Amino acid sequence: MREEIEAQGPKISGKKAKRLEKYLETKLRKDENRELIALLAKAQTDTTLYQSSSRLGQGRETKRQRLERALNEHKAGIDVDGNNDELLFEKRTTREAADENSSDEDQEEPKSVGLFKTPVTVPIQPKKPVVSLGGGLKRPLEVDEEGKPVLKKRKRRGGVNSKLSFKHEAPEEPEWEGFSSASEMDSNTDSDASIQGYDDISDASDDEEESAKLSSNSDSDSKSGSEDESSEELSSDDEDEGGSPKPPRSSAFKAWANQQLNEALGYQPISNIPNATETPKIVGFKPRAPEQDPLPLELQTTSNDGRKAYSVTINRTSEIQDVRLKLPVVAEEQKIMEAIHNNNLVVVYGATGSGKTTQVPQFLYEAGYGTKDSPTPGMIGVTQPRRVAAVSMAKRVGDELGDHGNRVAYQIRFEGTVGADTAIKFMTDGVLLREVARDIALRKYSAIIIDEAHERSVNTDILVGMLSRVVKLREEMATEDPSIKPLKLIIMSATLRITDFTQNATLFANPPPALQAEGRQYPVVNHFARKTHHDYVEDAFRKISRGHKKLPPGGFLVFLTGQNEITQLSKKLKEAFRIGQTASGPQVRISGRDAPMEAEDVDFGDTIQDADDDYDEDEEVDIHLDDEDFNIEEEADTGPIKMHILPLYSLLPTREQLRVFEPPPDNSRLIILATNVAETSLTIPGIRYVFDCGRSKERKYDRTTGVQSFEVGWISKASASQRAGRAGRTGPGHCYRLYSSAVYERDFREFAEPEILRMPIEGVVLQLKAMNLQHVVNFPFPTPPDRQSLASSEKLLTYLSALSPTGQITQTGSTMSIFPLSPRFARILLVGHLHDCLPYTIALVAGLSAPDFFIPENQVIPAAPVREEDAYFTSADRIEEDVRLDIRRKFNKVQKDFCFLDDKSDAIKLLQVVGEFAHEPTEDWCKEHFVRFKVLKEILQLRRQITDLLRINITAFAGLKFQDKLDPPSTKQVKALKQMVAAGFIDHIAMRADLSPNPPDVRRKPTRAIDVPYVTLFPSHIKQDDDEKAVYIHPSSPLAHTSPQECPEYIVYSYLQRAAPAAATPEKVPKTRMHALTDITGGQLAALAKGTPLLHYGKPIKEVMPKMKGQGDANVRECWVIPYLRAEGMGGIGWPLPARKVTQKRITGRGWVVE
Repeated sequence: MREEIEAQGPKISGKKAKRLEKYLETKLRKDENRELIALLAKAQTDTTLYQSSSRLGQGRETKRQRLERALNEHKAGIDVDGNNDELLFEKRTTREAADENSSDEDQEEPKSVGLFKTPVTVPIQPKKPVVSLGGGLKRPLEVDEEGKPVLKKRKRRGGVNSKLSFKHEAPEEPEWEGFSSASEMDSNTDSDASIQGYDDISDASDDEEESAKLSSNSDSDSKSGSEDESSEELSSDDEDEGGSPKPPRSSAFKAWANQQLNEALGYQPISNIPNATETPKIVGFKPRAPEQDPLPLELQTTSNDGRKAYSVTINRTSEIQDVRLKLPVVAEEQKIMEAIHNNNLVVVYGATGSGKTTQVPQFLYEAGYGTKDSPTPGMIGVTQPRRVAAVSMAKRVGDELGDHGNRVAYQIRFEGTVGADTAIKFMTDGVLLREVARDIALRKYSAIIIDEAHERSVNTDILVGMLSRVVKLREEMATEDPSIKPLKLIIMSATLRITDFTQNATLFANPPPALQAEGRQYPVVNHFARKTHHDYVEDAFRKISRGHKKLPPGGFLVFLTGQNEITQLSKKLKEAFRIGQTASGPQVRISGRDAPMEAEDVDFGDTIQDADDDYDEDEEVDIHLDDEDFNIEEEADTGPIKMHILPLYSLLPTREQLRVFEPPPDNSRLIILATNVAETSLTIPGIRYVFDCGRSKERKYDRTTGVQSFEVGWISKASASQRAGRAGRTGPGHCYRLYSSAVYERDFREFAEPEILRMPIEGVVLQLKAMNLQHVVNFPFPTPPDRQSLASSEKLLTYLSALSPTGQITQTGSTMSIFPLSPRFARILLVGHLHDCLPYTIALVAGLSAPDFFIPENQVIPAAPVREEDAYFTSADRIEEDVRLDIRRKFNKVQKDFCFLDDKSDAIKLLQVVGEFAHEPTEDWCKEHFVRFKVLKEILQLRRQITDLLRINITAFAGLKFQDKLDPPSTKQVKALKQMVAAGFIDHIAMRADLSPNPPDVRRKPTRAIDVPYVTLFPSHIKQDDDEKAVYIHPSSPLAHTSPQECPEYIVYSYLQRAAPAAATPEKVPKTRMHALTDITGGQLAALAKGTPLLHYGKPIKEVMPKMKGQGDANVRECWVIPYLRAEGMGGIGWPLPARKVTQKRITGRGWVVE
């Protein structure tokens, strides 16, 4: 074969020659093995007569072994020892029953001799139970060829061998083989007993000589037969010889004869041998009732027997009914409803696809919950963590309820369909949180379902903690007022972490019952990578390209970390697989490692798994192993030719998001590039293959410094399982993980950290304080935040005047808790009515509370391709460069126009965008101005909602009307708005480092505004290096376009952000950037911080003498002092602000205090 290959083609390389040699050796080895197997198959040998080698050296064979050998030899038709027939077949002697009976009648008459040798005639009563003892008839002992006695196995019945049993019952295994002809009396007795209907016959010795021989040869007897039987015979014989009081071994006839004699004489013998079957009776003993396995929950008797039976009849179509019956949770309806009826708290858990979300509310509705005439007339509330899920689930349940579909509604942040007839209300958890704040007892509801509790969002955790107390409150109210019914709380979660709820003693003193609903999940095969690549986007591109070529039909769902990676991968795939291009391979220039495999490579791939191989080419091994993962035992050439690539992330417009639910074009494979938004909230039809990078981008919040950062890190094992499960919703699927199993076991946490531990919680604390919860630390959190976070949140609320210094909520704080906003934005809103700025303040707060709607420059302007140094700059490259420059020029102009009202304030720039969009709310305007239409649309709705809340809850704003289109604010209003923003972020102040009381050493004078260092009021660092203490202006801020000399002295910022370290230099820590809001002066700071613990006053200035105020009042004076801005508890003198004129009052024990 080698010569043929060399003759057919040109000379091959050394590497291929080596692989060819290996292939030929393997092929020859396989041919040899095949021939050997064929030869062995022809020569067949009967192995039934073979014996185990473990018997080598064994002395005598046991009886079992002799019988086995004899039986095998008999089947084979041979007889080695010549005694197989004796072992296998037992000789029997036959006799005529008539002769025996006649001889018995002549020999034996029903007459016996008593103790005094007088004949006694006794009537025979064989059916009476008899207890007999004594020696049996003796008969000759049978011996074998070697002269050893042959003992038959005795059948033991309660320690006494007798023809007459104690209980008159038919025997199961009659073993009587007849007495020997030497004892005619035994035959007569046997015949009489059988006539009377007794079939229990003794297996005693045959005659008198056998028993006598047995007693004399007890030693030889103990060596033959089984050990148990021999030892019993020996012990009984020894006792006879020693004159022990125990009677000799009895026979059936003698026992019967002694019985008749004793009855005739009126003598009743007393035995000193207790019956083996008797058990001692204890006085006063009562046997315990037999134990039984507990009944399943659905079959147990209900404990709530006072509840009236009630049901609602629903007419559903056959199609809907068929779909419902396929859901696993429908089979558990009885169990779930019995648990809900008998308990006010129930946890239902199960994997995705079980139907919990849609069916459990219907179970409750059919049982009468939500119906006015039923014992439980309150609504059924169902919470969802996402608005999309609340709306879609309400529509689905409404369709399934058929003629009762109009009784299902939803309520989300900006819209709702709730009416007077609503029985089932789907809502986001934030909506229910607001309702709890208004009515702590939730009197409108009879049952609350918290869905997706395993996601552990902040609102879900707070809801679970609150409702655990509301359930107790409703129980107490129900005992006092029969018209109020207890509240049913059903927590529904995945199987991941229900122990956070069921085993939390702070949350539930008595663990609630946990019911499992089986999930409808098809099997998913997980394929780990052999090696974890650092550039996972490039690795995903290679595997998607190979998978598209090899895998059968089915959609791809690719998990990436962000929009930039999605755009990058989408661009590479579209370049590699152009429209109309076949799937035979990418028609672009790529490296040899990424090229399609050759035919020889496929053939030689079998040898790579040989244990003797030890290749160094790891990359080649990776390629073959990856391709083997794509062989899933289906037709590999049936895959579609084209790709249909769609992105999916949260900031994508809704219309673009919904495209993933549409079927792909003909002969095209659906490939969705998504962030973790597709992990749980969306189920995309047609997905059979998942490609998981194993990473996600999360916002990290440093509780100590307040610095936020977006970091790409490993996901949890629970999230990896959720991602893999996306491939098993419509059929069996496969998940290709772009990381190794070692990384999975070492670096992946079991569960993701709850959101309450990763986010600022001042809003949570304000809501709890508004409910008159004085000590927030005692609140039953499922996962409690640490005390430091709670303390810092209370301090911030004190700065915002929401809490008093003693921790009590103020009137301002109560008003702030009404709005669905962060406490900082609510504080801005409450001071926004000054200078007629309220409409602008509403628009500003709505814009600040929404996600960033500016599209970053790197997403607007396409990146320049990387060219080689010696490459020519062609005309096409020139045209492409001109296009990029034109886009950058237009982008910069738009950004400059947005700064028309104020060129140093990000907040005013944001206000201008919101105002301009209100005049032209179209997608075209957003594309031209590089902003996101979806976010701006939500801001418009939020403005309307805030206006309604102000009008309803604050009397002074009762006549407030929503103004859609606003005129540009005046200069005075812009100045006031900047101060209002600073009032909400009074603790987020940064001062230019060179103007601070302790300026750091400047190594090099900054040349750009983004390099000017600032220091924050509260420490923004952990290390003590000077470089780490400084923060810098973010490049996207309008302040970044000013000169270093024009940078303001004080800046109010919204949050600090630190980028992730670069991959090339991981040891270099990036600079901390502040997302600025506005510039502010020192005098304005002193006025805004007045009355907060942040502001302190120095002694009166000596140059300006204080003046006594009033007519001769020595306890009040006016003076000029220098205010100092200082972080509470940090020590030091603080930042000096411009001198202010203040009024001081003398207070006994405290001195002069500023009023």
